[in-house]
Amino acid sequence: MGRKQRALIWLFWQQLIRRKSLWIVITVAGLAVLMNYAISQQMQEMLEGGVRYDIATRQAIATLDAYAGQIRTGAAFFVLIVAALVAPPARRDGTTQFVLTLSISRLRLACAQFGALTLLVLLGVLIVHAGYFVAAHRLGVMRLEEALLSWVMLLLPLIVVATASFSLSLTRPALVVYAILLGMPYVLFPVLEGAVNEWSTNVPLALRLVSARTIDSVQLLFPFPDALIVWPKLKPILLERPPFPAWRWEILNHLAATALWVIAGLWSYRRHDFGSRTPTK
Repeated sequence: MGRKQRALIWLFWQQLIRRKSLWIVITVAGLAVLMNYAISQQMQEMLEGGVRYDIATRQAIATLDAYAGQIRTGAAFFVLIVAALVAPPARRDGTTQFVLTLSISRLRLACAQFGALTLLVLLGVLIVHAGYFVAAHRLGVMRLEEALLSWVMLLLPLIVVATASFSLSLTRPALVVYAILLGMPYVLFPVLEGAVNEWSTNVPLALRLVSARTIDSVQLLFPFPDALIVWPKLKPILLERPPFPAWRWEILNHLAATALWVIAGLWSYRRHDFGSRTPTK
């Protein structure tokens, strides 16, 4: 990585911090502390109430697992939302246009913006993982290899999520990105599925089947980010009996769907006219 590229990443990192992204990091750190406090309080209250230590520990572990599930889902949606907020402000204040006048290619500009976003995501992941590790270490449920490496299993899926959201936001407002990646798979398609399921028997069976299959097939074009995250484990939990989950096909589908929207975003970015404004303070 050259000096110019590092300078660009630092420029957009400073923009992220100036746009109150520092408060995001502080909030994440506060939530990690709050999670540890809640687990400690739960253990203390159960022990003071006469609950045996092993039973109190099992209940605390179940609570910690529930927190991990909430973190997996919340982190995926949170990163998707934040990733769409990096490029649009740079277009509005003229930073994008100014950088392009310095004979810097669009691809290098986009990589610098994404590099700053990756640093922000990495910082948040490390804070969350450290908070979870402290709580899990007290309960004795996290192995050393998971403590050292499992944060990668949270970071990589979040980077995949961020890539699709960021690529679309290079030429589109954040609300349009949310409508595509959140509104359609999580709002529109469930509503359509419910409407099809409520069709009466007067509707031909073939039409109902075709409609349902069409909705199911179109949904495959959209990534569902939380399905890729296995953190705090290093690998998915496999069942001992069939039917076995098709993890390889699920991962391949999510990666292909993400690649589709990344290509769509970069294709529009290559042809977009940014104008020639100068940056404003």
